[in-house]
Amino acid sequence: MYPCYNGQTVYLWFMNNDNHRYDRQFSLDIIGTKGQKKLLDSKVVIVGCGGLGSPAAAYLAGAGIGHLVLIDGDKPSISNVHRQVFFTGKETQSKAEVLKQYINELNAEIKVEAYSQMLSKENISVLISSASIVLECTDHIYTKYLVNDYCHLNRIPVVYGAIYKYEGYISTFENKTNQSIHLRDLFPEPNLELPTCAEVGVMNSIAGIIGLLQANETLKWILNIGDRLIDKLLTYHVLTNEQLIVRLKKAYDEDMNIVYSKNTYQDPRNCLLHEIEYSTLVSFRDKYRLVSIMEEYEHQAIDNEVIHLPMDLLEIDYFKSTDKAKQTVLYCATGNRSNQMVTFFLDKDPTLKILSLKGGLQNIPK
Repeated sequence: MYPCYNGQTVYLWFMNNDNHRYDRQFSLDIIGTKGQKKLLDSKVVIVGCGGLGSPAAAYLAGAGIGHLVLIDGDKPSISNVHRQVFFTGKETQSKAEVLKQYINELNAEIKVEAYSQMLSKENISVLISSASIVLECTDHIYTKYLVNDYCHLNRIPVVYGAIYKYEGYISTFENKTNQSIHLRDLFPEPNLELPTCAEVGVMNSIAGIIGLLQANETLKWILNIGDRLIDKLLTYHVLTNEQLIVRLKKAYDEDMNIVYSKNTYQDPRNCLLHEIEYSTLVSFRDKYRLVSIMEEYEHQAIDNEVIHLPMDLLEIDYFKSTDKAKQTVLYCATGNRSNQMVTFFLDKDPTLKILSLKGGLQNIPK
């Protein structure tokens, strides 16, 4: 094993030792030893170590990226592992730490850093500093815009990836100038109505495909080879194998410095004081009426007193006609839909005694 402190050190070590790890890359005429040195000199930051980030990280480590930075404060859960195949769901460490351990065994000669925290406006300048390129691999809409805006302002290229049910999307934002195309040229503002994988489901193979395509785009960027997805959006559908490349045009003309300075990159729905922790609910269970607003196929009763009332059947009269002595707590898979419904009904009648279960089912201890 050889600890990697910089790409040049590792490059010289590989050139002067009988190490065949990268032989199959050396032999490619568009890579060779010069290309391998570019990879070893690179620092790649991966934001999100789940379905997209984990396969991307493994392949980039295998290719010999000299310095990998993994960022994810979430812990693996059993509902993740069908698409996040590097985890078992039994881990107590963060996804970033677990993935780091795997990569250390895969390629001990590169440097890997793991940060067990969610990216925020407060820590992004530290965690993404001096990156050669950033892979945005999360399913959190505000994190995607945080990465996009910060990297655009700081001239850091981004490989964007996203998945939805059976489809995947990928693009490379080069961020060379103020006029470079970025995420806001596609979608000017976050769409709060977009459901997460936990809410609508996702085909596991699309996560692996898009993650590998992100790794591929990263290698092409560093090596300056191939036809890259700059100013293009690639979509892929796993059921039909249909692929479509859409050429993007500059459409967003707001001052990004002002946009970044004014934005907190936090979901405003989570800033409301209309949520209840699961521990509080359990401790005072007799004071709350618990209602699952999930569809029949996804409904799970937390206990035998749960009322099941799908979201499309929920009306404001229900809260007005029920026992006023109890507060009603709505819950769903992740807390997103229940938060939306609580906000919706409180806007109509602020006197209603309703709350959302924070984090939904995924936040309940197994």
